[in-house]
Amino acid sequence: MAIQVTNRKASQSLKGTAVLVTLDATDSAQLENFLEGQLVTADATGRTGTINRVDYFGHSFSVNPIQPDKEFGIYGYLAASATVTVTT
Repeated sequence: MAIQVTNRKASQSLKGTAVLVTLDATDSAQLENFLEGQLVTADATGRTGTINRVDYFGHSFSVNPIQPDKEFGIYGYLAASATVTVTT
């Protein structure tokens, strides 16, 4: 099953570093379905990563890029309004 959520705050995304995906109140309800290690895809770029931390009491989770020499976003950041798909 795949769950699509929308990033609500731009976040820096450098090579090999985790990027923070911030959700609104509606999408935050999906956090209970997310686990560390699940596959995540940035829909606009097709770049993939895995969840490395979920803030179950807040509105965010972070994603490590699959390849350590790549970034999860594009041009150094994950844009606000970027659609992200989590494969559960």
